[in-house]
Amino acid sequence: MEKLIEVLSIQSGSYDQFRMFAYIIRQVKQIEGASFYVSDGNIYIQRGHSSDYPCMVAHMDTVHDICEDLYPIVVNGNITGLNRVTMTQTGIGGDDKVGVYIALEMLRKFDNIKVAFFRDEEVGCHGSYDADMGFFKDCRFVLQCDRRGNDDFITSASGVELSGKSFQDAVLPIISGFGYKFAHGMMTDVMALKENGIRCSVANISCGYYNPHSDNEFVNIYDVQNCLEMCETIIRYCTDTYKHKYKSRHGYASYTKPTKAISEYKWYEAGNGAMAWEEDLGWPDYVDKKNGPSYCRDCWSGEPVHDGLCKTCVAWYKDHND
Repeated sequence: MEKLIEVLSIQSGSYDQFRMFAYIIRQVKQIEGASFYVSDGNIYIQRGHSSDYPCMVAHMDTVHDICEDLYPIVVNGNITGLNRVTMTQTGIGGDDKVGVYIALEMLRKFDNIKVAFFRDEEVGCHGSYDADMGFFKDCRFVLQCDRRGNDDFITSASGVELSGKSFQDAVLPIISGFGYKFAHGMMTDVMALKENGIRCSVANISCGYYNPHSDNEFVNIYDVQNCLEMCETIIRYCTDTYKHKYKSRHGYASYTKPTKAISEYKWYEAGNGAMAWEEDLGWPDYVDKKNGPSYCRDCWSGEPVHDGLCKTCVAWYKDHND
């Protein structure tokens, strides 16, 4: 628990994650056989030499503002955050500091493993969309612990299939033993890797944080440990390379960042009360005349949106809702 609390005590907001970045580098330097490099603000780590590797990923940022004094407190097996200056509860950042903690623990436990830490996931998976995909070419599978709760093993995110049948068949007996089930999730780094063309199965996993993105967020120590032991078991016993190829659900191009500011582009009428960009940048096509640019937060498609989701995504969630 000491290492978990240590990670949770580090403040790390989007665009302001240098504290977590520096902490990870210091930890990696203490692990025998681990080497790393940095590219576009992401950290890529390899330990050992093998023909293939299990892989863990996590993101370094949280949604929370940097406060005067973040102090983790433990109450009945749960960890939450206290601002000791204002004496108010504040977000502990379990999303995704728990993922950082578990990834580092796997790095310490296994002699042959790869780990990547991405920047700025909370503002659009910028780090993972800019990932060095060559790093993952010899990975057997990729696991990410970036999901609230304690029982979801995500096999599709926002309609993007993350894994194949061989991987799901291999992990199902393991995850069932730890109280997990297959589920559908939302956008995160492994989804970005899949859209980038990674050729192995990936998954996102519930890891014991609750009320994410809020001041009353907390982390359950038992659930974190259960997730950690499950990841360790998967790595130990799932030794094949579980190939899987990404197939676009909507048929739209994957999200890519525009090369210049949106305001520099002209508009033209697109019909249906909407406007569209004059140039095709891979940026969402539709915007609201009154409120400016708007796009589906899940699939990044050009469909008109309502409450952040396009009609196709809404229909998909209805079809897959338990």
